[in-house]
Amino acid sequence: MREATPNVREARRMLGKGIVIAGVGETEQGKLEGRGSFQLLAEATKITLDDAGVTLDEVDGLITAFSFVESTLMHSTTLADYLGMEPGYFASVAVGGATAPLMAVQAAMAIDAGLAEVVLCVRGDNTRSGISSSGMIAMAREMSHGAFEAPYGLTTIGGYGLLAQRYMHEHDVPQEALAAVVATQSEHAALKWNAMLRDVVSVEDVLADRWIATPFHAMDCSLVSDGAAAFLVTTADRAKSMRPKPVYITGIGEGYSHQYISEAESVDSVRQGLGRAGRRAMEVAGITPADLDVAEIYDSFSFTPLIALEGFGICGPGEAGDWVLAGNAKLGGKLPMNTHGGLLRQAHLGAMHHIVEAALQLRGEADDSERGGGNHQVPGAKLAITNGSGGILAATSALVLSSEPPSAA
Repeated sequence: MREATPNVREARRMLGKGIVIAGVGETEQGKLEGRGSFQLLAEATKITLDDAGVTLDEVDGLITAFSFVESTLMHSTTLADYLGMEPGYFASVAVGGATAPLMAVQAAMAIDAGLAEVVLCVRGDNTRSGISSSGMIAMAREMSHGAFEAPYGLTTIGGYGLLAQRYMHEHDVPQEALAAVVATQSEHAALKWNAMLRDVVSVEDVLADRWIATPFHAMDCSLVSDGAAAFLVTTADRAKSMRPKPVYITGIGEGYSHQYISEAESVDSVRQGLGRAGRRAMEVAGITPADLDVAEIYDSFSFTPLIALEGFGICGPGEAGDWVLAGNAKLGGKLPMNTHGGLLRQAHLGAMHHIVEAALQLRGEADDSERGGGNHQVPGAKLAITNGSGGILAATSALVLSSEPPSAA
């Protein structure tokens, strides 16, 4: 094994102290009329604190994301005011879909620096009911270059489509591979109590769906939803007095290759850039892809998990489509993926739900049978990887979570 770099050694030092997720929570998802952004954030906060068995007075750190609806530049302190708390540490993170794992990293760094001991990470919005269709279209252009892309009509889905088409061309990936991601996650979402779409669809159903932007049908695209989710980060020692079994953060990593899709050098440069986050997180954790029990991988479009699986080294270049078509990503498969349905079937809140689901899997609590869902628990799950990507796969962050404390690797 090659010697760890200083960055990896420092990450291991920080996480080796025992940084854990000690509580998780998520609200209903869908179109929740009459429930504003901050109300949803407050609901997710209460659910998470109840899960951890602590009160708001015991929380001394607050990290939020951003809102597409509320116009505030000081999001974390605005929420603190709304909740009636006075955190000693507060921050807002805004890196698109990469935000949620970076919230966990920032919480870990704040705890390591002695700035806080119990940090609430929460994100939520009423994006579905609070923004018009034209507003959503306008937002879809925010990730396009103002001079070289947006004037020509390139939207977020168009940029993803261009990249996906090139990827499929280079590796001879069939349309069925994208549809298999949707079909697989529909089976998982059918078991998740708060999934927006709980109907099970087949590969053929996806292929027969209406086109949005080649190669994406409507079902290949992530949802627009109202809702919120949160997780509580603290030390292993502090978590001993909390209710649930702690989930250890044992690996962290980031990756970047471009800002605008017109600046991406190649499909492989994008694969390597986003893959760097997962590979670094596994290096910090001292594990390999073969050690993983579950993968909660960002799925802004059905193509996104395929290139991430390859970038992380779970599959070789161009092999992820066949891997999913073979059933490896299903519950009971080689590496169950997006066991909550993901952004495609549960809801869209960046990677917040991916982290919540990973924590529940490692706690052995991913059975929603008593809440009107079903059992989507991966038996004996001990190690999970989860990630988020901002922009058009421009910036990626990843976490390795474990049911056991980190080793001295």
